[in-house]
Amino acid sequence: MHDVKIVAHYGEPIIVDQCQRCGGIWFDDAELFRAKQGEADRIEMLDADIIRAPSMIEESELLCPRDRAVMMQFVDIYFPQDIILVHCQLCRGIWLNRGAFTKYQRFRQGLLQRNQQKSAADKRRAEIKKLIQSYESGRTTETLRKLGGFLSTPIDRGALTRLGAALKIIDIIAD
Repeated sequence: MHDVKIVAHYGEPIIVDQCQRCGGIWFDDAELFRAKQGEADRIEMLDADIIRAPSMIEESELLCPRDRAVMMQFVDIYFPQDIILVHCQLCRGIWLNRGAFTKYQRFRQGLLQRNQQKSAADKRRAEIKKLIQSYESGRTTETLRKLGGFLSTPIDRGALTRLGAALKIIDIIAD
């Protein structure tokens, strides 16, 4: 094992241990969750010789590199299903096989993007609801002003969704 420096979310350094033979990484308590997005791509270099070589676990009990306690496999819904997670119950460190850190960070980035998209959709729904309430209260001029502002927002991935919603509002107003 050799020390590898990665960066945490706020720029502070984290020293993780990486096996020179297999490429696996040992994270002390909470280091994995503090690692800045993209650090996995930086330290998990592709080594064709390692990938071609068969990887056999020779011991039935894996021991923690810190305190030599028996490590346990576990499953976590916030990790990709194909990652084998092994942790030490004593020091709470986590071992990830070669490539698993990259998979985890990509999975986490996907979750973040889906949550951001959901949040943007919820915001658009709230804006549409306000427009309908404004129209139903009889404030037609204010509704048209708000609708104009809504329709003039910059086009992005959700633009067609917003346009469809706005057209429905126009139909309601026109009736």
